[in-house]
Order: sequence, then C-alpha cells, then structure tokens
Amino acid sequence: MNEDPAPDSSLEDTPERPDIRRFTDYRAYLQVMVAFLRAVRPGFSFRSFARKAGFASPNYLKLVADGMRNLAPESVDKFSRGLGLTKREQEVFRILVMVANARGDDERNALFLRLRERVVADDVTRIRDDQFAVYDVWWALVIRDMAQLPDFQLDARWIARRLRPRVRPAQVQRTLDLLFRLGLLVTDGEGKARAAERTISPGPEVQSLAVRNYHRALLELAGRALDEVPREERNITSVTVVMSKEGYAEAIEEIAKLRRRLLEISDSLLRPPVAGADSATGAAEAAPPESGREVYTALFALQPVTQPVRERRVSDDVSVEGESRASLDDEHDDGPVEVGG
Repeated sequence: MNEDPAPDSSLEDTPERPDIRRFTDYRAYLQVMVAFLRAVRPGFSFRSFARKAGFASPNYLKLVADGMRNLAPESVDKFSRGLGLTKREQEVFRILVMVANARGDDERNALFLRLRERVVADDVTRIRDDQFAVYDVWWALVIRDMAQLPDFQLDARWIARRLRPRVRPAQVQRTLDLLFRLGLLVTDGEGKARAAERTISPGPEVQSLAVRNYHRALLELAGRALDEVPREERNITSVTVVMSKEGYAEAIEEIAKLRRRLLEISDSLLRPPVAGADSATGAAEAAPPESGREVYTALFALQPVTQPVRERRVSDDVSVEGESRASLDDEHDDGPVEVGG
C-alpha cells in the first residue's frame, strides 16, 4: 500500500511573499520585503540590491526603509528591478511613494483614491478602507453618538433632519451601514441601536491623512457655526499667547485634561442612576434630565503663528541620490480623535 509522501519541511518554512495591497506605507512594505528576500534568496543583501538596482550607495535600501532617506518617484523603477517586483506590485509601489511625497492633502486624497481603485478588495483592505471612511466625513462619529440620545430613531431620514448642518438621507444610510459594519454601532435584543464603545481613538491602522481630513471638516463646521448657530448655543473663543517649548507641552497636557473632563461629563449623563437615597439629604437620587440633549463636537487648535528666521543653506537645494525633499513630518499621525458617550 502506497503511503502519502511526507510534506517538504523546507516548503513549510518558506515565508509568504508580502502582499503590497495590505500596505499604505512604502517603508513598512520595504522592511517586510527585505526580510522576505533574505529568507528566500540566500545571496540577497543591501549591497547586492544596490548592484542590481543601479545605485552607487550600497546601503541606500536600508537608509530608505529606515526613514533616513526619502525615495523619489523617479527611482521607483530602480527599486522595482532590485526587489524583483511584478508589474502589479510596481504600480502600487509607485503610488505609495507618490503618497508619501505629496505636497498637500488634496494630492494625497487623490492618490489614495487611485490606490483603492487598483487594489482588489478583500477582508483586510475593506476594513482599512472602512476605517479611513469613518474619518472622511464629519457626521459619521456624530451619528454614532446620536444613538445614545433618548429619542434616537434608526431611520436615515430622521437622522438627516437632526444633523446640523443637514445632510442627505442617502449619505446617512451609507454611514449607518459603515458604522454597523465596523461594529461601532450594534443593535440590542429589541432592535434598538446603541454605540458599541464608550470611547474610541484612532489607532496606528487609521491613516493620519484621514484624521487630518476629519479635523479639517470640523474646522469648516466651526466656521459655519459662526453664521448658522445662534450665539447662545455655541462657544467659540480664541487667545493669542507667547509660549516656550516647555509651555507648549504644558498647554497640550491641559487640553488633554479638558478632553478627558468633557468625556466624563458626557458619561455622567448616560450612566444609569444608582438606586437609593442621597446620604446627605435623604432624598432619592434623581436621574439626569433627558430633555434638551444634543451631540456637540469640540475642536482644540493650538498652532504657531510666528516662526524663527533661519539662514538658507546651499545644501537645502541639493538632492541626494534618488532622494525626495518631502518632509517626513507629514507622515506622523495628528492628535487624537475622541468620542464620548
């Protein structure tokens, strides 16, 4: 009797080739791809890559992957040759590099749409796109918190009428579908919607571009509120001060404390009353009033309006081999987005 052949252990130990569709940062992809190539190509090294790609610097791949150098779009072909990328991988890799080198968010958003068009949707990429979409419009997180209002109705038309400013019911329905798909909204046994989490903050999987889009939308809302919301229903103030770096850090911490306090105030309205009497007065503890509740958004902006004068250096206009002068700071996440309730 013939027995099934034993599986080849060498094949079991072979790592899976990185799927570039799962990445939104070309540096992260390079780091994983380098580890893969070292595992499957015994002769692969930074020096061998440089020879195959046509770079003079033997460590250029390492410098780019580690964030010490920026990769210019015109060097994508060389990198693709050195890494042995397929035509599809090269196309997506080029867009990722262009996103990192983009000069503004309008350009980044357009490139991100191009990226989504070229990536075949699967469970992972759908979740990533959904997480991006939550912060792509100002009303998504508002609707999530609206579910905690006592008179909330899971009806797109009702929600659209309650939003300020108004949006179309079709937009509301798409957002409801998104929130349920991500688990940010759930229904109980009676079919009533409720928020699934008390507080949410964007983690590393949420792109800083999406967070900036969201903050920009809230800034536009604040500008509209000056004209469209009665003065007694809004509070928009500003102050201009002189600060040191230490003072700035202290101010940021105070803003964080205020955010936490606002969440506590919101939670206190939604927390069910404790049965029993007040020990000091003997009176029964009353539940917080449910009338007059609305969803508010608070946006804190602390930015410099002066800058130090710096002498221009000749090296500022000199580019390194294959290097882009795009700022790495644009790749850092913006501040947190917190939703109470």
